[in-house]
Amino acid sequence: MNTKEFIEKIKAQEIDIVEHTYKLIEECKEINKEYDYFNAIAEDLALNSAREIKIQLKQKAKIKNKKLLGAAISVKDAICVKDVETTAGSKILQGYKPLFDAFVIQKVKEEGGIIIGKTSQDEFGFGGFSVNVGIGFKVPKNPFDRERSCGGSSGGAAGLAQKLSNHIALGESTGGSIVEPASFCGVYGLCPTYGRVSRYGLIDLSMSLDQIGTLANNVENAALLLSVIEGKDEKDTKTEDFGK
Repeated sequence: MNTKEFIEKIKAQEIDIVEHTYKLIEECKEINKEYDYFNAIAEDLALNSAREIKIQLKQKAKIKNKKLLGAAISVKDAICVKDVETTAGSKILQGYKPLFDAFVIQKVKEEGGIIIGKTSQDEFGFGGFSVNVGIGFKVPKNPFDRERSCGGSSGGAAGLAQKLSNHIALGESTGGSIVEPASFCGVYGLCPTYGRVSRYGLIDLSMSLDQIGTLANNVENAALLLSVIEGKDEKDTKTEDFGK
């Protein structure tokens, strides 16, 4: 079942979104014990989002046209999520919980996506193998061979995209940090044209090169998430509407 089919079942209330999200979080914890893909699992945020969706569905609120309704979204640790520890893989930022959401997170939440956590990366995105993860952080393991690299710097995102079904990952690239780990982990990485996706709320490595994109175990899911996060943002003057 791909994400679009899953979302249709959520809309039809054939799947209990709260129960599903609880099981998904428990699965994330088990995966993390073996593979170290998360810097933080956003259990409270995920379950609260699921409960809100369930209430709105019961009340027949106008949410059934939302593109990501109930879909699980992981977030590279360089992208700010309000009230969720965001470190960009650096000990110097441990304990930092942003007071705002990045533009891409705002769009995900508006479309009913459920944020499940922050994925591992090279510290501040500086690296290509997710081994430069910063003091106190664990190196994510390749989903096919735990003795090998996930690639980087979006290694946690790529590994999780392979291991966790019904999930789409947000990654970030400065010079290959989406497509390279995608190739290492056997998933699809979509790195958009510069300016297609707002960088507002991204802890950047090189502002003039950084791009936020998507990783998933199929092309349709990667494209679905891109269709949500792309577009004009007044806080990032390099963004455009791209025909929207």
